[in-house]
Amino acid sequence: MSETQSAPSDQNFVLLNETNNAAIKVSFIVEWANTTYNGVPRFFGFLEIMLRQWQELVEGRFPKDLSGEERDFLKRVDHTPEFLLISGEEIDEVLVARIRKQCGSIITPDLQVRDGLEYYAMKNLGADLATGDILCFIDSDVYPEEGWLAFLLATFTDPKVRAASGQPYVAPVDLFAKAFALGWTYDLPDSKGRLYPAEKFFANNVAFVTTLYRSYSFPKMDRRTRGSAALLGEQLMKEGYPVWQNRKALVDHPAPSGWKHLMIRAIAHGRDIYMKRSEDRSVRGLYRSQKTAASRLMKGVKKTFTHWKDVGLKRWEVIPAIFIMGSYYGLFSLGGILTHISPEKMGRRFRL
Repeated sequence: MSETQSAPSDQNFVLLNETNNAAIKVSFIVEWANTTYNGVPRFFGFLEIMLRQWQELVEGRFPKDLSGEERDFLKRVDHTPEFLLISGEEIDEVLVARIRKQCGSIITPDLQVRDGLEYYAMKNLGADLATGDILCFIDSDVYPEEGWLAFLLATFTDPKVRAASGQPYVAPVDLFAKAFALGWTYDLPDSKGRLYPAEKFFANNVAFVTTLYRSYSFPKMDRRTRGSAALLGEQLMKEGYPVWQNRKALVDHPAPSGWKHLMIRAIAHGRDIYMKRSEDRSVRGLYRSQKTAASRLMKGVKKTFTHWKDVGLKRWEVIPAIFIMGSYYGLFSLGGILTHISPEKMGRRFRL
């Protein structure tokens, strides 16, 4: 927390935890950045799912395993949410018209364009503009599973919860995705649907009580593009406001969209891990990036050999899957090395 920030007092959370029927307004903040590599069609698929889940929430069609208290909490949600779509570049007018048509009368999208904004800056702008009691950050390229929205918002029924995330995973739709389901950043789906204070959360589907978020927000990134969520999570945990992960709230996060995207994503990933503690050249950053690449590859290989059946891999696909992840972490390692050679140049490239 900066010197100008202060931890929010409990009185700031009374709206969510009071027992009367005061409405709770939700602000959805969606970035447009991920359409660059994962495609505009993926966004429209996401939008269709989001609209359906919001309609289910409004109509009181909740997942069957929610408690009565959780259902009562969800019934207090205001039926007119904010839907802020934030972009760092102009969106084609035809696409804008299509977005508004698809939203229909269910929600009213508010498109905000600020030239040059990148991923986390888009989220912070959305949070600054939002007027809701809960800020729900959801990426433009994820596909929420059934009940995701209800489970995520219902987490706030518990008065100690001020931040909650769902669980992202990679749906094993083909060999490429199966390799990433086993060897990448995200866990396989949790069949137990656990709820716990997470040491790490992802910005692709997370919600905060607005007053809490505005006391912290995603830290600014300069030379790197990702990793702000990890820093925010550490800060919140230290201050006594953990992000609770609700593993009943699942979202399908796509694997890289092809070999070119894999290469760019891996090199950028290595750079961002290198710069986790400092964006300047350091031996410690180089060591961290190389150690992380090696340890994650070894973990992925082990996981592939033990869980290949769980994602539908055929026996002969095990080695190709390991090759795919080996390629990723080899390029990840290269990203760390290139960053050590020139942090300035690496900071100007691979902006995703």
